Amino acid sequence: MPNDQTSFDIEQRTLDVARTASPEKFLVPQKPPHTLFEFIGIKNAPRDLPKGYFKYRPEDFIVEEIRPDGTLITVDGQSAKPDVEDGEGTVYFDLTKVGVSTMDAGNRIAEVTGYDSKSIGYAGIKDAVALTSQRMSIRAGILNEILLLNIPGMIIRNVHEAKGVVQIGALLGNRFTLLLRTHNPLTQDWVDERMAHIKTHGIMNYFGVQRFGTPRFIAHDVGRAMLVEGAQASVKTYITKASPFELPFFTERRARLLELWGDWVAMKNAIADLPYSFRHEMDTLSSLIKTGGMFSAAIEAVQQQAGMWVRAYASYAANEVLSDAEVSGAELPDPMPQLLNPDPKALSVYKNILERDNLRNPMSALKSYPFIRVGRNPTFVPVIHPDIHSYKIIPEGLALSFSLSKGAYATTMLMYLIDSVTGYPVPEWVNTKYIDAKELLGTGSLREVKEKLGEDIERIMARKNEDVDGVGE
Repeated sequence: MPNDQTSFDIEQRTLDVARTASPEKFLVPQKPPHTLFEFIGIKNAPRDLPKGYFKYRPEDFIVEEIRPDGTLITVDGQSAKPDVEDGEGTVYFDLTKVGVSTMDAGNRIAEVTGYDSKSIGYAGIKDAVALTSQRMSIRAGILNEILLLNIPGMIIRNVHEAKGVVQIGALLGNRFTLLLRTHNPLTQDWVDERMAHIKTHGIMNYFGVQRFGTPRFIAHDVGRAMLVEGAQASVKTYITKASPFELPFFTERRARLLELWGDWVAMKNAIADLPYSFRHEMDTLSSLIKTGGMFSAAIEAVQQQAGMWVRAYASYAANEVLSDAEVSGAELPDPMPQLLNPDPKALSVYKNILERDNLRNPMSALKSYPFIRVGRNPTFVPVIHPDIHSYKIIPEGLALSFSLSKGAYATTMLMYLIDSVTGYPVPEWVNTKYIDAKELLGTGSLREVKEKLGEDIERIMARKNEDVDGVGE
């Protein structure tokens, strides 16, 4: 298999040709935001809010990690205070990235350095469709190699050697700096009132869309299949299930994969020209070819993804419980157990969902997949109070900066602020002016990011603009 960067480059050539031939296959009809929310278990998202476009540019969604000692890992490298013990054996570094997920960034670093991706440590997964920063570690004494790394879409800073590793969950939260491009100008009184309401009453801590696997948002369906129907059903769901949020070009490929189901070699050949977007599907198919159709082995071949699938199902269940409570006013336990929790009390919280899905005990079902680990007693806070730092109304919309504790999602905050639209096609009313929201709000500057990652960002924007421009031809 080619490495991630090579796979990405191969796929871009395929997509460029296909986009030119059939531009309509690269557009997903826009849907009201509540459609996606309902798809992931949030039943009563507000619908009387101003319309706004979210994530026109990657820099419109900035995520900066807050370390356990309060250190902020900024996208512009302002803070470099280490929170690790002096020593050697592990190389720590701060990663600013765009257009790539945390897991894929780790894979690329592992490929370039020759180390196993399991040696890469990070506290949390940051979105690919964003500009993000976080501390990472690699369990190897290769400081000089890390210093010299130059990988597209990434800036590596503050490289130092010490003891330990960055552990999953070892963060306080994240600071978000967002630019919302609104359809109509917002009034100061309305924004002040909304912010005051959020500060006073908080917001329901729904699990955001990132938890469900961009761009299909069906990770919970795959996780449900794993726990309820078994390995074969989950593999088939993952590889072949169409999503109303995926580009038609890709749903056509999935339809072809469904037609070929059972002929693993033919299925793998059918997506060989898309080795990046279908890289995990390729891994499962390679396993099925090697093992003669052992589905549990195919899941183990993508065990990191499989862990996300079952956690997405648990998140979907939590969203449903939170939705019902927000409508009924029912009291929720605080902290609230997650579905994948060894505490028997968790079963009572999710009783109605488990009965509907014919799932007796999710933790027992999980024993079929011993390579998947969940926390000892995973819980979350049902209501959160965002720490709103600053906001500013501008002609293009609204810029705002706020922090959330770990496990909370910025998209949940936005659900209470705007009727958000994202994806393709970009509405004509969107003001596409470049804006440095950090500079606007006084939290830093994107000048260095623009200098070092400008070409990567413009490639992302060029593809978006091609998708939009090609529709009318």
